[in-house]
Amino acid sequence: MADVIDLKEYFSIRFFKRDVLCGFCNHLTRGRVYDSGEAIVCTVCGGPMLELESEQFNDNLTIIFDPEDYDGAS
Repeated sequence: MADVIDLKEYFSIRFFKRDVLCGFCNHLTRGRVYDSGEAIVCTVCGGPMLELESEQFNDNLTIIFDPEDYDGAS
């Protein structure tokens, strides 16, 4: 018999408005954040692009993240 999963754990949203380059796989991605997750992950390789641990913060946290734009020229 199969395990029942909670679909709430699998809902995600895109993080970046534009494509950014993943430092792990060098592919363009908009990153994803999963519900109750503590990381922005690459949509291609699944590698973490930014990780935060909730134990490090007591109350509220605001992060302003401005990645370099990828213009395709290299």
